[in-house]
Amino acid sequence: MKLDDTRCAPPASRRAPATRLLAWALAAALLLPAPAALAQQAPAGSRIDEIQFQGLRALSEETLLYYLGLERGQALDAARLDQNVKALWDRNLIDDIQVDTEPTAQGGVRLTITIVERATVRSVDYQGMKRISRNDLIDQIAAKGIRLREGDPLNLGELYRVKAMIEEAYAEKGYRFADATYAIEELTPTEKRVVFTVDEGDRVRIADIGFAGNRVFSATRLRLLMRKTNESGLFSRITKKDIYNPANLQEDLDKVRDLYRGAGYKNVVIGEPKIEIRAGGQTVPEEPQGGSQAPAAKRRMFITVPIEEGERWKFGEISIEGNEIYTDQALLRAFEQRPGSWLRAKAIDDGVKAVTETYHNTGYIFARIEPELVEKPGNVADLVVRIREGEQFHVGRIEFEGNDRTMDKVLRRELRLIEGGVMNIGAVRNSIYKINQLGYFELDKEEPVEFDQNTEAKKVHLLFKGTEKERTELQFGGGWSELDGFFGQFAINTKNFLGRGEQVGVAFQSGRFRNYFDLSYYVPWFLDRPQSIGIRAFDQELDFRVAAQQEFRRKSTGGVLTYGRQLGLFQQGSVSYNRSVLEDETEILFDETGNPIPEPEALRFREIDNSSLRPAYSYDSRDNPFEPTRGRRLTLGVEYAGGFLGGDNYFVRPEASFSIFQPIGRAPVATVLAFNVEGGLVDPFGGRELSSLERFFLGGDNSIRGHRFRSIVLRDDQGRILLDEGGFALGGDSFVQLNLEYHFLLGGPFRLLIFADGGNVFGEGDSLDVSNLRTTAGAELRVLVPVFGAPLRFIYATNLDPLPGDRFEAFQFSVGTSF
Repeated sequence: MKLDDTRCAPPASRRAPATRLLAWALAAALLLPAPAALAQQAPAGSRIDEIQFQGLRALSEETLLYYLGLERGQALDAARLDQNVKALWDRNLIDDIQVDTEPTAQGGVRLTITIVERATVRSVDYQGMKRISRNDLIDQIAAKGIRLREGDPLNLGELYRVKAMIEEAYAEKGYRFADATYAIEELTPTEKRVVFTVDEGDRVRIADIGFAGNRVFSATRLRLLMRKTNESGLFSRITKKDIYNPANLQEDLDKVRDLYRGAGYKNVVIGEPKIEIRAGGQTVPEEPQGGSQAPAAKRRMFITVPIEEGERWKFGEISIEGNEIYTDQALLRAFEQRPGSWLRAKAIDDGVKAVTETYHNTGYIFARIEPELVEKPGNVADLVVRIREGEQFHVGRIEFEGNDRTMDKVLRRELRLIEGGVMNIGAVRNSIYKINQLGYFELDKEEPVEFDQNTEAKKVHLLFKGTEKERTELQFGGGWSELDGFFGQFAINTKNFLGRGEQVGVAFQSGRFRNYFDLSYYVPWFLDRPQSIGIRAFDQELDFRVAAQQEFRRKSTGGVLTYGRQLGLFQQGSVSYNRSVLEDETEILFDETGNPIPEPEALRFREIDNSSLRPAYSYDSRDNPFEPTRGRRLTLGVEYAGGFLGGDNYFVRPEASFSIFQPIGRAPVATVLAFNVEGGLVDPFGGRELSSLERFFLGGDNSIRGHRFRSIVLRDDQGRILLDEGGFALGGDSFVQLNLEYHFLLGGPFRLLIFADGGNVFGEGDSLDVSNLRTTAGAELRVLVPVFGAPLRFIYATNLDPLPGDRFEAFQFSVGTSF
C-alpha cells in the first residue's frame, strides 16, 4: 500500500479513551497490508536458477536474500519462504512484497520479488501547541515506547497513538475539544516528514455540580466535601480545580459515599455522573463536528451526580470468628462502636485496621481480617469479623543496597527490628522513617524495602534499597543578611564523616556586624550505643542595635560539651555544659534630641565568666529538618548558670517550644499547615545582676518576621521603650512567640508560604495579655539550594501594629527555616 498525505479524521468518542485507542489500533491494522504469498505456485523442490528484485531503493539485494533465506541453486521451499516473508514484514522494513515464479530453460524457476519499501521518518514537527511543552510530549512518547523518532520506520499505528496522547493531555488541562491531526509529507521516495497540527479549542470549565436524589444532605454540604473538583470561581481557577478530571472526581465522590456510610446509610449508591457541555444555553455534543471550531458562546460543563441514599441502619452486635492467638475480649477493644448507635463505617474500618495491625505487628503478616455486615429486621446490622491468622514469621536476613559510603552498622542501628526477632510491619515503617531522617541516605520512594518470604522456615528477608545523598556541604562566598550585613564566609560540613554517621563542621565568617569561627564534632552513636556526644568551640563577635539610638557589642569565646541519649523512637534527652568568656559593651549613638554623637564612647563594659548547664528533652518526628511536610517537634530545656558551677552569671532560664506540620492537600498543589509556639523566662538569683544580653529580645527571621533582630523590647502602656538606669533599652524577663504558616509546595526546590507572627517580651510582674502581642503578616519564598544545605528565604512582611521606634524592614533575606 502507499501512504497518502491525508489528515486523519477525528475519533468517534472522547469519553472512552481505551475503546478509542483500540479502535484506532484496529484501523491502523486494516490500513497496513499483509505480506503476499507466492503469486504463482511452482512445483515443490524446483531449483532456483535466477532471483531478480524490483523496486529497491534503500535496501540491498544481499540484505533481502539473507532475511528471505534464498540462494541460487537451492530447492524452492514455498512454506519456508512464506515464513521468511512474514518475518521480514515484522521487521518494519517493507510496506508490500510480491513474489512471482516462472520456469527457466534450464528446468528450474526464476523468482521475481517486487518490494515496496517502508518509508522512514525524517523529521517530526508540532504546530499549534501552546499549552503543552514539546519537550514534555517527547518525553512521554519515549516513556511509552512509541517509535516516532528520526530514522524510525513510519507506522500509522504509532501516529494514532501520538494523536491520542496529545488530545488526552489537553483534556486533562480542560481543553476537551482540542483536536490533533497529522499530515505525512514526502521528502524523498523513502523519507517522510510528519507534521502534527493541534487546534486547542477553548478550555471547558465546570459551571455547576449538582446532585439528584439527595434528601439527607444538601447539595451545598456535599459540594463542600469535594476538595479536588469545584465549580468555577476565583480560587478554583487559580488552583485549576474547576477542570474536569475523572480520577479527581471519583476521589471526591468517594468522600461523599463515606459521608453517607458514616451516618448509617450503608447501602448508598453513587451513580455514574452525567456530564453535559452547554454553550449559550444549548447542549452541544462533546465531540466536535467537522472540526473543533469554537462556538461563539463559551462552553461550560455541568455535572449531575445521581444518588440512591437507601435506608439508615443501626449497629447491632459484634462477633469474632477464627481467632486463636488473641481472645475475643482483646480484639473487641479495637471497636468503639456500641450496639444501638447509628452504623458508622469509619468506626468499623478503624477497628478492622487496628486488629490487622495487631496481627501484622506480632509476626502474623499474612493474617486476613474480613468484616461482614449481617442485616437483621428493623434496619439493624450485626458485624461479623472473620479472621484467618496464618502462621507467625520472624525476621531473616537484613541487608542494604546502595550504601556505597555509609557503613551497614550506621543504617542498621536506626532499624526498629532485629534479625531473628518477630516480624513487625509497624517497625518496618518506623525504620524507613528513621533512616530517611538521617539526611545522608535516602530509601527509594517506590519500593524502599524488598521482602523475600521463606514459607518453609517462616522467615522474611529484608533488603533496604536506597541511594547516598550528598554528605559534604562546602560553602564559600559572601552576601548580605539582616543579622550579618555584608559578609564573606567559608564553611565545610560533613554529615557522614568516613561513613560512620559523625558530623564534622568548620565555619568562618567576617562581616560588618558579625565575625565568628566555629569548630564542631558530633557523634550520634557514641561507643556504638544509643547515646551521643558533641564538642563545639567558638570565637564570635556580634554587633547589633536594640533600639534606634543604642548599639550593643558582645564578644564570646568558649566551648560546649553535650551528651545525649535516645529515649524512644523520636525522643532524646541531653545535657550540655557551656563554658565561655563574654565581653559586653554598650554605646549610645544619638542624644535625646535625635542628633548623632560625634565620638560615642562606651558607657557600659562588662566581662562575664559564664558557666552553665542545660538539661533538655526533645521529641522530633518531622520528616525533614529543612523542608518538613509532616511531623511534630517538642523541646523542653532549663539552663542553669552560676551557683555550684561558678562564674559571674547566676540565673535559671526554662524554655519550651512546640511545632507541628500537617499536610492539608495534594492536588493540584500540595499544601502544609505549620504552627509554632515558644515561651520562656529568666530569673537571676544569688543577688547577681542579669546581663542585658541575657534578657529576652524578639524580632528577626526566626522570630517575629519584619522586625529587626532583637529589636522588640519592653514598652510601657503608652508604647514607649523602657530604659534602665543607664538609659539602655530593657529586654524581657519572659517571652511568648506564635508563628502560623501555610505552605504551598510548588515543586522542585520552590516553596511559597503565607505567615502570621505574634509575640512579645514581658517584664517582672507583667501579665500575659494577648492584646499586647506584636503581630506581623506576609509571604515568603523559599528556594532549597543544595550547596547551602538549607533553603534561601525571601521574606515580605507587614507590621500590623506599628509603634514609635520600631526597627522594621518590609523585605528580608535569610538562610534556613523559621522554626
